[in-house]
Amino acid sequence: LMAALQDAPPLPFFVAMALLPVVGVPLAPLLVAAGATFGVRLGLAGSLLALACNLVVSYRVARSGLRPSLTRLFRRFDYELPNFDGQPSHALRFTLMVKFAPGVPAFVKNYGLAVAGVPFTLYFVSSLLITGAYSALLILLGESLFAHETNKVLWVAGAILVALVGVYLWRRRTNGRSDTAPAGGSA
Repeated sequence: LMAALQDAPPLPFFVAMALLPVVGVPLAPLLVAAGATFGVRLGLAGSLLALACNLVVSYRVARSGLRPSLTRLFRRFDYELPNFDGQPSHALRFTLMVKFAPGVPAFVKNYGLAVAGVPFTLYFVSSLLITGAYSALLILLGESLFAHETNKVLWVAGAILVALVGVYLWRRRTNGRSDTAPAGGSA
């Protein structure tokens, strides 16, 4: 496997990384493979470009194909899809909740945000920052695993653990705050 990966050309790999997650292929193994195959610099640059393309394609598919179909379906049951036009703080809060939701596949999050009417700029920037941060960690992990650098593996694993604990504490804090908010909406 390592011999095949060492000789892999970068362009087809990163094109596949941009398109495969649109149909549900997990991104994490591709990121680890990018770090192991192309090293940190090319792995990061190619992966971020592939991620940006993936986000654009996912948004386009969801807005032009899924949202109209789901809108018609939901209207049959007297329900409207959310629309965050003119509500940037609500859209940001919703986007962060979706992006930090544990266990939900990335492609479902991307489609969900686009279908929910989150503006493209907010969707793209927040998704690129959040996914880009954990992508960098997975690329470093892949590069250090296959280079047999135990110290680097431990540092990256520690950084991933700290990030996960941070997200958990942030979600716990925001959930606790909404539970204790006054019913009238004013403080």
